[in-house]
Amino acid sequence: MKTRLFLAVLAIAAMASCTVEVPQTAPVPDTRKVLRASFDDDGTRTTLAIGPSTAQVLWEGGDQIMVVGLMPAGGYYRRAFTTSNGGSVSAEFACDNWSPNPEVEHYCAMYPAGRFFAAERITSSTCYLGIVFPPVQQAVKGGVERGLLLSVADQRDKLSGELKFSNIVSLVRFRMTGRSASKVKTVKFVTTTVISGDGVCVVSDSEPYVDLNIFFPPIENDPSSSVTLTGSFEADEDYFIVIPPCVTEGFSIIFMDEEGNSISRLSSKTVEFKRSRIADLGTIVLDEEFGASSDKVVKYMECTSGFKPVVLPVLADGFTASQQDLFLSLAKSAIDKLFDTEPYKTYKKYFTVYLLPVVSNEAGASVIDDSGTITTKVDNYFGSGWSENYSSNMDADDGKVRSYLESVIPELVRGSHSISEVPAALIINDSRYGGICHISYNGYAYALVPYSYSGEGIQWSYPTQCAASDSDPSAGVRKTTKEEKDALGYNTGDWRNTFIHEYGGHAIGRLLDEYWYDSYDTSSTLKEHDWPVPLGLNISAVYDNVPWKGELLDNMSVLSTIDSRYPDRIGRFQGGDVSILNRWRSEQVSCMIDNRQYFSAWQRILIVKRIMSLAGDSFSMSDFLDKDVTLDPVRDGAPASSARLGAHTSPLRFAPPLAPPVLHGPQQAVAVAPEVL
Repeated sequence: MKTRLFLAVLAIAAMASCTVEVPQTAPVPDTRKVLRASFDDDGTRTTLAIGPSTAQVLWEGGDQIMVVGLMPAGGYYRRAFTTSNGGSVSAEFACDNWSPNPEVEHYCAMYPAGRFFAAERITSSTCYLGIVFPPVQQAVKGGVERGLLLSVADQRDKLSGELKFSNIVSLVRFRMTGRSASKVKTVKFVTTTVISGDGVCVVSDSEPYVDLNIFFPPIENDPSSSVTLTGSFEADEDYFIVIPPCVTEGFSIIFMDEEGNSISRLSSKTVEFKRSRIADLGTIVLDEEFGASSDKVVKYMECTSGFKPVVLPVLADGFTASQQDLFLSLAKSAIDKLFDTEPYKTYKKYFTVYLLPVVSNEAGASVIDDSGTITTKVDNYFGSGWSENYSSNMDADDGKVRSYLESVIPELVRGSHSISEVPAALIINDSRYGGICHISYNGYAYALVPYSYSGEGIQWSYPTQCAASDSDPSAGVRKTTKEEKDALGYNTGDWRNTFIHEYGGHAIGRLLDEYWYDSYDTSSTLKEHDWPVPLGLNISAVYDNVPWKGELLDNMSVLSTIDSRYPDRIGRFQGGDVSILNRWRSEQVSCMIDNRQYFSAWQRILIVKRIMSLAGDSFSMSDFLDKDVTLDPVRDGAPASSARLGAHTSPLRFAPPLAPPVLHGPQQAVAVAPEVL
């Protein structure tokens, strides 16, 4: 095997010197600090190499390290140290204005200095250093983009002796050959785990490690399962991608030409990318022509708005090779019903819809008990499964979903869209009742919807209890009368209504549920309103200042002249987000209560705002009102959607509300500690 002695620490030529230049004034002697720095393994070699081969780490003149002093009460002191000695494995670094705060109790350091931006002391022995693994990296023949080979050192309470740096990255190496290799302009590496985005390096008693679920706000690079390498490529040359140490259950590497056409290589092999090691993918032969399409993707609907497409992928899970026609029929039927529902029907031109006929080894989904143990294992592709209690623990392998999408959806492969802009749906080949949505703080979401009761009819009913007063939670609760239920109507449908609720309401529209149980929440805030991509603005935790006040309640006189249904239906109704009290919704009934083909006026506004945001278009309230359709097929006697395969043809089954969405907020947003000068 050809082995390249690869790693030499890269100089950061553009970094500003830390030396304070004061004209006509010599540096104050007692503010000068000199340190010696080397890498681990006795400071003579790095383990960042393939197999047993290693390479000397040679500092270069001009290299800078950032030394950080952390204080127990919060805050940090930092200074950059520079070396003038090149070509050595252990070098002296100096700073001429070193005057640390006396409260400093923990010292650590980062190379290169220019990559440092934040730090926080967590315990007496642990600190976080803010880091970024860029989702887009520059291709460098035989090397790595300057500044990406991150290393850290931990000195604790005394800044003396030699700083021993440890590499915290892993490298992926590949080469290309073949007649199409010279046409490659972009290479995308996709895994089943997060490999790029903002995060921290955890420095503690044990060896340092990377965590991309923890970050210093504001987050600028969302977590992603992919890294894109751009630039000039040559055949038979080594190229490297920098990722955090991780384990992936399969990966893909996608080669694109100038037009965005691609050649893909997929592997189902589980690979561990180790800290301070190179994983070699070998030489990849590219003899075939670049392709513009893939048999893994069926385009069912295409954006005609002229704006950035709002991309909706629908994936199969639990459908074997012989059942792919069934999946395509069900997926088309579900999408047709979604786009027969307002406001999706009116704004259909903004969407591109892909159907992904993913083949599973076995049909169906796994059965999971209430403790999370799989009692019946089904070998489906995305690992979907749930218990018999209406999906409260319904889940799939999020990493596999992300990885598959980033490998085959054209907009994700080309990089015109990020994964957070592409909400997905999984149709599951299982007849059990269920449905749920996993929603992330950054906009990413995926809904899971089974082919419940094999398409038989389902009826959902309004909650049997409601708030006694819409304005006063202390009034308690009362029974919902038959007359009230009759006035609102009884929604009859099938599994596709669940699809509209989970995918159209939760995943795309970022709405929370508006039904309720007998219990209630007493908090007066909804933290999801403040997420980077807000969630649940259809629900208010206070009565007086609801989110729809400005655009709807304060304009009721104008709205009443446009359509009488606006003043008849819009208000402040207590109950929502599974809480019977202390939560308010804008209308008595909607899709987010009983899965009917009707989103409330405020929900329609929120959905259209989300569509406009994803498309890069602007929202106009007057334009919305000109196009808005207020019809509720249940209450207003409109005919239901025409049936296709998957529609009910047999007696109805009565079903309860499904479980609320699973919310994935940032695992930990570390408070930004102040820098002490």
